[in-house]
Amino acid sequence: MLFDGVVEPATAFLDVVAGLDPDLDRVVCFGPEPIRQYLIPQLVREDLQIPFILLNYYDLSKISAVQSTSDDFDEEARQMTSCLEELSEEQLVSTLEKVNLGVEPAVCDRDARIEGDVVVRARGLPWQASDCHVAQFFAGLEIAPGGIALCLSAEGRRNGEALVRFKTPEMRELALKRHRHFLLSRYIEVYKATSEEFLHVAAGSSSEAVNFVSTGAAMIVRMRGLPYDCSEQQIRDFFAREPDSCEMMESVLFVTRSDGRPTGDAFVQFSDEEQGQRALSKHRQTIGNRYIELFRSTSAEVQQVVKRSTEPSAANGLRRDCVRLRGLPYEARVEHVVEFLGEHARFIQFQGVHMVFNSQGHPSGEAFIQMNSEQAAAGAAAAAHNKFMIIGKKQRYIEVFQCSPDDMHLVMTPTAPAPVPPPPPLMMPQRPTFVPNIPALVPMSAPMFWPYPSPPVSPNMVIPGQVNQLVVYGIGPNVGLPDIIAHFQTPDVVVENVMFTRVAQGNIPGEAVVTIRSRTPSDPPVVAIDPQFLQKVPIDAQFVPAGVPMTLPQALPHQPIYTLIQS
Repeated sequence: MLFDGVVEPATAFLDVVAGLDPDLDRVVCFGPEPIRQYLIPQLVREDLQIPFILLNYYDLSKISAVQSTSDDFDEEARQMTSCLEELSEEQLVSTLEKVNLGVEPAVCDRDARIEGDVVVRARGLPWQASDCHVAQFFAGLEIAPGGIALCLSAEGRRNGEALVRFKTPEMRELALKRHRHFLLSRYIEVYKATSEEFLHVAAGSSSEAVNFVSTGAAMIVRMRGLPYDCSEQQIRDFFAREPDSCEMMESVLFVTRSDGRPTGDAFVQFSDEEQGQRALSKHRQTIGNRYIELFRSTSAEVQQVVKRSTEPSAANGLRRDCVRLRGLPYEARVEHVVEFLGEHARFIQFQGVHMVFNSQGHPSGEAFIQMNSEQAAAGAAAAAHNKFMIIGKKQRYIEVFQCSPDDMHLVMTPTAPAPVPPPPPLMMPQRPTFVPNIPALVPMSAPMFWPYPSPPVSPNMVIPGQVNQLVVYGIGPNVGLPDIIAHFQTPDVVVENVMFTRVAQGNIPGEAVVTIRSRTPSDPPVVAIDPQFLQKVPIDAQFVPAGVPMTLPQALPHQPIYTLIQS
């Protein structure tokens, strides 16, 4: 069969191959792009079954003497026919290419060597995306066994990035051509990455984690929010409850900190896909009085979570250098909090006061303060607890408690949304359809919290770099998170975090803190800020659309003002 490009629609191609005999007919093309880069991804997007004949094609470009020399389809067809007649059986077999669907599970060793440039970084993934979604995005390309590693933020949540390792550099080049293609309803950015970055994320150092992921389970499920005294039997009872009871495999991996204290996370395994899907249906059900979050996971994520939890930097819960205030008047501002602490305010860290707002942008009556030591936090809590704060005619007594950064993050970090149902594993033909329709992401209805004036701790990326923060004023009500990311993000600069400190309402513009980092650890982010623009913006200022340069040559109406915060 001669094929020259994408058949529109894809069903037309299926109609053509429906009457072909897989044992007698073959698909022949020049180069892998027509099959791997166009047809298979298109069939996946349209939820169509991939015919077997497409998974075994002949690539005539593998023979150096045979090249396509014409853009005309009829002429190219004659060239291909002539080439096929001249090729020997041995030469023809050497051009055979097989397309493998799905990703084989495998354990990544930290001492492993990855030859060649075969790794890419995919950015902009939905936070709930699993390895199946990543495999769906790169459908048609050869991903190495265990070659998908989802990246995590400093809080242990997926940060919307993944490192993907391919079998050959040629597959990686095809993957880079999918830059800004869509997965679900979001476009994905694809960049080059190194083998060191992949091993940093995917390889583990815990023998317990390595043994856990080496059992060959069909699905790994991550549990978050477990009671600290939760036992393995309670977890088994949780999954055995009706409806949708399911049976997990023998091992349960509890995640603990370096001092042995539990983190509230655990990983469980299931022997087949059906049992795993039934387990995921129990998302947000309870153990005791705690609701449990469930996510489909990977072997790379298991090792990444275990490794991070045992690092000394993960022991934030041991440090109690923060103060929590409850019962604040809704009119309270940062200056009122500082005045309330009196002489203890001199121990507050730079930009260490964080007001908590709900999803409507209204004050919640709480605030967190980062002090410069545990002794300062203890002294402030003891001196200010149950004292009165007076604002105008209002007089409220304030509860003040000493707490840890972990306690602060639990309140100020938005709750993870329910996971998008993952597609079934990529299958060979003659089985159920390759990928089902995946519903669009549904915004959470639960309240979210934003700190003020800056996030308590900006999430760290996998590879450290120099970080700056920008305070953006004058954000219009029609501007969302994707607009801000699209404006600030460049091939050289990564947007790590966006925190809205005020939501735009009516004639009142919004404000946000944008944390950026250079992709190159040795270089600072390139953001030019002219001091003359550090002024109050007009009330009708709007956000600059994507594509406007970061350097502001002159003050214009309807532009936000940027204030640079050195980190």
